[in-house]
Amino acid sequence: MDRSLEYAVVDAFADRSFNGNAAAVIFEAADLSDGEMASIAREFNLSETTFVLPPAEQGAAVRFRWFTPGAEVDMCGHATLAAVHALTEAGRFAMLRVDPDAILPIQTRGGRLLARTERAPGHSDNWLVWLDLCRPVLKTRALNMDKLARLLGLTIEAFDQALPVMQTQDDDVLLFVQDLPTLFSVMPSFGELADFQERQRIRGFCVATVNGLAPSVQVQSRFFCPALGVNEDPVTGSVHGPLATYLVINELVPMRQHVAAVSCIQASPAGRAGLVRALVTQKPGEGYDVRIGGQCITTMHGRLTF
Repeated sequence: MDRSLEYAVVDAFADRSFNGNAAAVIFEAADLSDGEMASIAREFNLSETTFVLPPAEQGAAVRFRWFTPGAEVDMCGHATLAAVHALTEAGRFAMLRVDPDAILPIQTRGGRLLARTERAPGHSDNWLVWLDLCRPVLKTRALNMDKLARLLGLTIEAFDQALPVMQTQDDDVLLFVQDLPTLFSVMPSFGELADFQERQRIRGFCVATVNGLAPSVQVQSRFFCPALGVNEDPVTGSVHGPLATYLVINELVPMRQHVAAVSCIQASPAGRAGLVRALVTQKPGEGYDVRIGGQCITTMHGRLTF
């Protein structure tokens, strides 16, 4: 007998359809094997698919697992927002759209996440999903920059030498280029970049700039992770917590009363684009807490049969 599962496809970090970053959401995944989840993720062939399961730890309301077309990952921001949006739109966890203080605790392989929603400014029927990320951990990372420049289709002079290369707790590398035209000129050699990524144990490369942007935007970026089967991710939620924190630490974004609001754009030259909102809160003596948010739009509903 065929099995049938309900799914939705949601554009995250988007205020209109066919923008931002699309993720598939499988609503009832408790009976799926790891191999079936991997096959379903390959079938959707989106950068991430979220599988919704009952929680297996006390205090969590739901459990998410995320698969790229090539592997399971520990953390994914846009697919988490997509899943929270799809669940609340389907009537699950309705308190999130009734009580402004309601929080959804989510069990994941990378740690406990907390989600909440609010009405988007100026919209009565659109919602923002906010996600409290795990506390960012940033450390400097020494790499062969001449080789990395070649793999990205750049020259060494293209990098912003004033801003250090850093690695996040998710093993993403943050590196900055001189300006927006340089960012759009990045043309990676994906096969070689994937080999380099695997040898250096790097999840992905966030290439960003703080120069030549609109006044309302503090940083613009692109994200490459070919070793995970995603050459260029349209909008990568998880990296924006550390990225926003990086800007605060390096005094590129001011703090007011220990809080910084950061508007981030991720876009490829001829592809999709998305707006990620980030709030960075300084905890004296403890570090920084970070929350990311964005709008979501459901573009597909259906049933998966296999």
